[in-house]
Amino acid sequence: MALSFFSGGGSASHAKYFDIRLDEDYIVFRGSEHEASSAHLSGKLLLCLSEPLSMKHIRLHLTGISRVCWQLPSTSSGGGRKSWRERVFYEKTWKFRDAGKGKTEILRAGNYEYPFEVILEGSMPESVEGLNETYVTYRFKAEIGRKYAKDIIVRRPLRIIRTLDSSALELSHAMSVENVWPNKIEYSISTPTKAVIFGTSIRIDFRLIPLLKGLRIGQIISQLIESHDLTLNPEDPDSIRNTYKNTRTVMTDEHELDEDNSMEIIDESVEGYQFSRHLDLPKTLTRCLQDTDTKGIKVRHKLKFRVQLHNPDGHISELRATLPVSIFISPTLAIDDNNNLVDQTPQSAQRAVNDLSQTAPPLYGEHQFDQLYSQLDPNGYRTPGPGSGGVTPFGALSRNISSENLASMNALTNTDISASALHSRLSNLHNNRFSSTHPSPSENEHDSDANRRLGVPGDYFGPSSGSHSPASPELSRRPSDEVDHEQVHSGMATPFYPSYAEAETLSRVPSYSTAVRTTVRPCDSELPDYQAVMAGDVVMPQPPQSPQRAHIRSSGRGSTTPLYSPMEVLHLPNLFHRGGSHTDEDERRLRLVQARARG
Repeated sequence: MALSFFSGGGSASHAKYFDIRLDEDYIVFRGSEHEASSAHLSGKLLLCLSEPLSMKHIRLHLTGISRVCWQLPSTSSGGGRKSWRERVFYEKTWKFRDAGKGKTEILRAGNYEYPFEVILEGSMPESVEGLNETYVTYRFKAEIGRKYAKDIIVRRPLRIIRTLDSSALELSHAMSVENVWPNKIEYSISTPTKAVIFGTSIRIDFRLIPLLKGLRIGQIISQLIESHDLTLNPEDPDSIRNTYKNTRTVMTDEHELDEDNSMEIIDESVEGYQFSRHLDLPKTLTRCLQDTDTKGIKVRHKLKFRVQLHNPDGHISELRATLPVSIFISPTLAIDDNNNLVDQTPQSAQRAVNDLSQTAPPLYGEHQFDQLYSQLDPNGYRTPGPGSGGVTPFGALSRNISSENLASMNALTNTDISASALHSRLSNLHNNRFSSTHPSPSENEHDSDANRRLGVPGDYFGPSSGSHSPASPELSRRPSDEVDHEQVHSGMATPFYPSYAEAETLSRVPSYSTAVRTTVRPCDSELPDYQAVMAGDVVMPQPPQSPQRAHIRSSGRGSTTPLYSPMEVLHLPNLFHRGGSHTDEDERRLRLVQARARG
């Protein structure tokens, strides 16, 4: 806190104002000690003097102190014995002015400002305050050393908050306990998330289905239990022997069902009770701490439930269950120096929950009915058409010369395409492709002239040099000097420009929405099937091989007679005619041998 006036030693008139100002009220670490990033701490030390002041030095200290203490109850063995240990685990000092050993310096009247900064590692322990004589705190201490008067000292606490990272599993995983008590009750008790913000509330969802006729559910008690494990020497291997364990009840909620109005139909099949309860957490750290495990101080929380069951025979059974929860401090809820929430209104708690929901991953239960990608409007997500031609060589021909009416398919993207409409479009597409791949004779003559100018043989692209049949393919590329660059779009003036017929054939592709809704059809093929080959109606062409002659061994040893080559078989369609007798086969072979002998 700021120091305005000082008493004793006549120093009141020498320092009007002396204070420590921080750029941030507290430091926030997101994640555990092993994953949190470092934080930057900065501020200023302000001094206001109305008269000259004699001083030895001006210093600022930042100290981190941990203290673990407990006292055993007087009824136990060694009752009343107190155990404690205090340590300084962090120290940082800034020396702004120093007159030297045994010397003094006179500060003139005026305003002085001394900035300071430091990088705090993410592994530093967080502040733990609220327990009696057990804490982890950080304190600033600024002092003006004087030789003949009392030192001027001002202190300020620093709070370090370790909160959960936005990707922490505790923020997205729901906690639940479900089971069936045979012939008694089926129950389910759950919380939306495991992590709960300090100062807000915990929502508990109950689902109780009686399995015994005449069973009545009595009082339902929900409690938040806080456990403390205090260790003097946490670094020792036998530290468990020096650990003191204690628990306390943070809050209790009692609820009784209305037997007449609470029963409802669940899952359209059974009758039971389904309701929710909200447990408001305390607004001060003295009654409820955050979950932590640092410097020998370990704090954990759990929800404990007890449900009374009144059986038809009169005796009372009790259903017990527990759920773990994790309480953490949110940076959006400020805590004062007395460990109380500054703003304790329900609106501030709701704002903290809303801020957390915007940074944490979405919960599945809240988004399982979101609109799917296939249900979105595809307008604006398609690949652009003519606009993409400026950066690709064939961009101008990619969509604008496609013969398929793709624009008409937009109306069918959100509906099912009938088989007849799709078949008609594919047929038209096949006809257009067939007609475009057979150019007119004039085009063939133009291409033949181009071939002669380029010195390309006539039979290079066709069956013969002088043939100009309609089925002859045209020249696939043209030289770059024949391209009119004034009529070509940007990016299309390449050394070899494709012909329009080839570009049209390659560019006729349906849109993405049309393709994904099209069933795969077998491609047309001229190869015969197995049944046609076995029937002998189709002669299978043989792959080109080197000519080899077959020989018939004569009666004499060492002499063979050439029979025929595989290529000659292609010119004898009746050689392997099915249905002939063995005698006809021998006669046919004899004629073949005589023919070759005469040749």
